[in-house]
Amino acid sequence: MKTRIAAVGIAHPFEVGYDQAGSLLSTTVRTLLEQGVECFDTGIVMEDLDTVKKAAEALKTADFDALLLCIATWSEDHHLLDLLSYVDKPIILRAYPAFDTGSLCMAHQVGAVFTDIGKSYDFIYGEPDDRECALKAKALAAPYSLAEAMSHVRLGTIGGRVKGMTEIAYDEFAIKEKTGARIVNIDEKEMLEKVSGMSDEEAEKLFIEKKKLIPPCSISSTSEGLRESVKFYGALKSLCQEYDLQALAVKCYTTFMGKVCLGYSLLAEEGIMGSCEGDVTSGIAMTMLYELSGRPVNNTDLLYLDNEKNTILFSHCGSSGFSIAGGEIELAPVRLAETGVCCKFVMAPGKVTALNLCGHGEKFRMAVMTGEAVPCGMEFPGNPVVVRFDADVEDINQWIIRNGIGHHWMICYGDFRQELKRFAEIKGIVYNEI
Repeated sequence: MKTRIAAVGIAHPFEVGYDQAGSLLSTTVRTLLEQGVECFDTGIVMEDLDTVKKAAEALKTADFDALLLCIATWSEDHHLLDLLSYVDKPIILRAYPAFDTGSLCMAHQVGAVFTDIGKSYDFIYGEPDDRECALKAKALAAPYSLAEAMSHVRLGTIGGRVKGMTEIAYDEFAIKEKTGARIVNIDEKEMLEKVSGMSDEEAEKLFIEKKKLIPPCSISSTSEGLRESVKFYGALKSLCQEYDLQALAVKCYTTFMGKVCLGYSLLAEEGIMGSCEGDVTSGIAMTMLYELSGRPVNNTDLLYLDNEKNTILFSHCGSSGFSIAGGEIELAPVRLAETGVCCKFVMAPGKVTALNLCGHGEKFRMAVMTGEAVPCGMEFPGNPVVVRFDADVEDINQWIIRNGIGHHWMICYGDFRQELKRFAEIKGIVYNEI
C-alpha cells in the first residue's frame, strides 16, 4: 500500500508571507517525497474562486487519499468550503511557525468551521522541511489509504470455519461495512479438484520454479508430503487468480492440517495473506497489517505468559512468509497430525504490532497491542515469537478476557497503533488498545 497525498496551498495577497506561499508548498511536498510518501503537488496557491477552481480541476485528475492543505497565511475560509464542493476528501491542515503570517490563526479558524459543518480533519504544525512533520503526515494519511486499499480486497474462504470454534464465525455484512473487504465463498471441492488435477511431475516442476522464494533450509517432511503440499499451493494460487483474491482463509484443522501451510508461506511472499482454521476476520486483519507494513504477517495463537520476564509467547503451526524468519528454516510435518509441510522458524526480533479482529454487527471490534519481539528458540513447533510488552502481561491477560478479544493474534513488524486507531474511528469499529 502506498500512502497517497495531494497538496495545495492557500494564502491571502494582503498578508505577510503571501510571496512565500509557493515556496512553502513545494518545500513541504519535497520533504514528503524524501520520506517515501507519494505526493501530488498541485502547484496552486488558492486565493480566490478562480484559483480554487483550478485547484479542484488539478485534484480531480490526481489519485490520492488525503488532501494536505498548506496554509501560508491567514486567508478567507470560504475558499475551503468552495473547494470541498468540488473535491471532498479527508483534510490535513498544515500550519507553519511565524508570528506575522497568521498561518496558525487560519488553521484554528478552519478547524472551527470544519467542526461546525461536520467535516473531520487532522492537523500538523511545523516548518516545511521538518522530517517529523512529514512522517506525521504520512501516518495521518495512511488510515485513508488503508481504507481505500481494503475496499478492493477480496478474501476467499474455503470450506467454512473450524467446527467448535464459534468465536471465529464471521459476519459478511459487518466485514464489508467496517473494513471494505468482500468475502468470496468457495467450496473446498474446487480446491480438491485442482489438487487432484496436478500430476507429480507438474508439482515437482512448480516446486523448482518457486524454490527461489524459499531461503536455504532443512527438510524433514517426506517427498510425498512435499509434493502434495506443492499441489495445494498450485490449487490455492489458481483460485486466487480465478477469483482475484488478495487473501485466503482455509478450514485446515483437521482435514487439511499441514497441507496448505507451505502454500500459505509461498503466497505470503507473493503478497497474498492466508489465515488458519478458516478464520476470515483474521485473514482481514492479516491483510490490513500487510498493507501497512509491506511485509508478511505472522498468524498466531496467544499461548503462554511469562510473568517474570513480562513476555508472551505467540505461535501457530508454521505458515508465515519466509522473509520474517529470524533463524534457520525447516520444512517439517505439522505437529499432532505429522503430515504435510510446515515452514518452521522463529520470528526475527524487532518492534511489532499485534492485531485481533472479531465480532458481529456493531460489536465488530479491533484490539491492538505493541511490543518488542525478543530472541527466542523453537518454544512451540511453528513460527514462535516472544514479545516483551510495556504493559504488565497479567494486565494484558485480564484486558483480553474483559473485552472478549479471543485467541488469534496477527503480528507484523512496526508500530501501527495510530494508523489502526484512526482507521477504526473512520470505519466505526469498536477499538481496544493496551
